[in-house]
Amino acid sequence: MKVILQKSVDKLGHPGDVVEVADGYARNYLMPRGLAVKATRGGVKHVDSLKRAHSVRVNEAKEEAEQVASRLASTPIKV
Repeated sequence: MKVILQKSVDKLGHPGDVVEVADGYARNYLMPRGLAVKATRGGVKHVDSLKRAHSVRVNEAKEEAEQVASRLASTPIKV
């Protein structure tokens, strides 16, 4: 059964990961504890869009940090 992890699970994955697990493990352990939900087409698309949005934000923050670093590198500092 494919599930979408809601929380980190040791040796399985992190929140948002879509993983294949045994049916019994999903139904008897992961789902009752709120660690995972059944992967549906809509759920997988939602997770993918969240991951894409997150990567865009990370790239924008990285570019901004590089710009600040280059401005600071060219600024002379006297002690």
